Amino acid sequence: MIIKVTEQNGITFAEFTEDVTRFTLALAEAVKSDLRPYLNNPNCRMIFDFSHIEFVDSSAIGTVIALFKTAKSMGSNLKLCNLSPEVLKIFELLHLQVIFDITGTRESCIASYSK
Repeated sequence: MIIKVTEQNGITFAEFTEDVTRFTLALAEAVKSDLRPYLNNPNCRMIFDFSHIEFVDSSAIGTVIALFKTAKSMGSNLKLCNLSPEVLKIFELLHLQVIFDITGTRESCIASYSK
């Protein structure tokens, strides 16, 4: 198991297990298959927590984009939090912060759902 999914107060939390520090091609399909069933439910509010992730490759970026498209098409919402400075820089270089709702901490992400 590489992704741990929990739910609290109507918000679904997805995070990598602590031993995972690299989100790469090797994990991409498993992440998609683990998270899509949640995002296929209309009105799902998911926070994808990148704690412990130090590196992402193009497959990881593609996976996040695919999950975002799934969420959008189903009326669900996907937010990202706790991106390391290195990972955030990759998202910014690709201008993905314009598309994704990226917040600093899980708490700020939860608060953004309350607005």
